[in-house]
Amino acid sequence: MAATARRDDLDWLRIGATLLLFPYHVMKTFDVTPIYHVKNAVLVPQLDYVTLFIHQWHMPLFFALAGWSAYGSLGSRGTGAFLRERVQRVFVPFLSGTLLLCPFVKYLELRSGLSVTAQGAASLATPFHESFLQFLPSFYTRLDRFTWSHLWFLIYLFAFTLVLLPLLAPLAARRAERDGDAPPSAARLYLPLVPFVLIQTTIRLKWHGVQNLYDDWANVSYYGLFFVLGFCLARRPAWEDVIAREWRRAGAIGLGASTMMLLGWMLRGGVHWPIELTLPSLVTGVPLLALSGVSGYCVVVAILGAAREYLGSGAALNDVPRVRTVRRYLAEAALPIYVLHQLAVVGLGYVIVGLALSIPAKMTLLLVCAVALTFAAYHYGVRRVPLARACLGMKVPPNPRQHHEERVLALS
Repeated sequence: MAATARRDDLDWLRIGATLLLFPYHVMKTFDVTPIYHVKNAVLVPQLDYVTLFIHQWHMPLFFALAGWSAYGSLGSRGTGAFLRERVQRVFVPFLSGTLLLCPFVKYLELRSGLSVTAQGAASLATPFHESFLQFLPSFYTRLDRFTWSHLWFLIYLFAFTLVLLPLLAPLAARRAERDGDAPPSAARLYLPLVPFVLIQTTIRLKWHGVQNLYDDWANVSYYGLFFVLGFCLARRPAWEDVIAREWRRAGAIGLGASTMMLLGWMLRGGVHWPIELTLPSLVTGVPLLALSGVSGYCVVVAILGAAREYLGSGAALNDVPRVRTVRRYLAEAALPIYVLHQLAVVGLGYVIVGLALSIPAKMTLLLVCAVALTFAAYHYGVRRVPLARACLGMKVPPNPRQHHEERVLALS
């Protein structure tokens, strides 16, 4: 039962990681790094350092939390029910979002003169003038006109579930530790740094990070390891005691590594990715990749420890009735918001980047409008429509009208 109980701190982390997507993707509209669907005419190189820092730990945190949840779900449901739940909660939202929302994202990308494909990003050689209806059939039939955009996270998570299930199911079925087992040492908490650094300094040089699943072994290895680590942390709660003692040290190491990595990129003249496979470039670039592995792991450990201490079940914040209500609302909304937000940022961004405003004004306007539009679509649309709830991985109550009225009363 402990494995399946709701955790206030993990709920807050899922909520925070999901909401962070809004400013992150708004900044991607204005930074120089090319892989995004819509870009402003004038870009801000300084934003590359902010988005790069967030990138080191943001998606790793998502995968660690997903692994943590997988342990509780698998342990309480059994293999067959767990697979059905993963299809409903992960694959169906991926498929729905890809087929129904991503065509609009890809169309606006092409209209912006950009092309983000399974091989990378580039500018179009000629302007794109097709209407949406002319373009739509090619989205489903041509790989160069297809995207699953940010929904790559869901298909990777589903793939990890299927591939690793023969390993994870036996682990979930038996006890993680016996009476008398020695508690984990703090030194062992840092052992995963070895594979993370190795992945970043070897495999990452060839597979640069385009999330196409079939030819992306660096991300598959890196994020898959975070997923397994999240599963293992949930399986052996004694690790949480180690994290509780070590999270400040881990945070200091992670932030220190991040600072050194960002300074290194600055000395190289900006974030130029991928690193060229020449001796001078490798000598200066490989240490930065090693620092990225240290940064990603240690910051995730620090976030997990800080959340447990300040946002866990004993935190005074969680005893406030209004806060509990908001947390339940946002926790239920997290997955639909994840699926919906990208179309709002890209669609509004396509319009806003063309306005005669300063870059700070454009970013502020895009952020506010994207958050408002996404939550409006969720609150007044998705959560009230059983079919939309099912498509976005939400539970469908037996009596949707009664469920909606109860939610309204809870929020009033």
